[in-house]
Amino acid sequence: MRRVLDLVDGVSREFNLPSLVILEARDIAKRAISEEVAFGFRPEDVAAVSVYVACRRHRVPLLLREVISAVKSERRRALSLYKRILSYLGISVNIPKPEDHLYYIAPKLNIDRDVIEHAVKLLNEANKTGFSVGKNPRVLAAAALYTAGILANKPMSVKNIASVSKVTTVAVKLLSKRLLELVGFKSI
Repeated sequence: MRRVLDLVDGVSREFNLPSLVILEARDIAKRAISEEVAFGFRPEDVAAVSVYVACRRHRVPLLLREVISAVKSERRRALSLYKRILSYLGISVNIPKPEDHLYYIAPKLNIDRDVIEHAVKLLNEANKTGFSVGKNPRVLAAAALYTAGILANKPMSVKNIASVSKVTTVAVKLLSKRLLELVGFKSI
């Protein structure tokens, strides 16, 4: 158990997670081990899934692949344990919203506050009209930031936004074009 908790702490420091998330991740790991839900899984798998579940519960939009990469776990094993933990421990998780991703991505890009506020307005408009239904929330957040930068005459590199967001430039450009059409502009 000590190894799992050390891994949880290491990942938490690496991603600079809030203390509430860290405590919950440690609690999930302890429960998974003590109730033998994680029997047969490596410590890396238990740590990765515990951190991911805690992040999902507290709306921290960290991707499973980011956590898996940080602890050197395997995707297939982690997904299997993720399903077991949710099922056997009776844990429910939240689906991250585009706004959650927006507030996670924006500080990494040093974006001005007015651009962030404009991006939030774009996301609200997208939600009202039903535009955001079925869209990847991370891509939608990245596209909203890119579009808000254009509308505020503070354009940013789509490549930089896509890289930090861990999405493709094509997806950001496509959704940005559709967001501009949504607010009344014909093209980029």
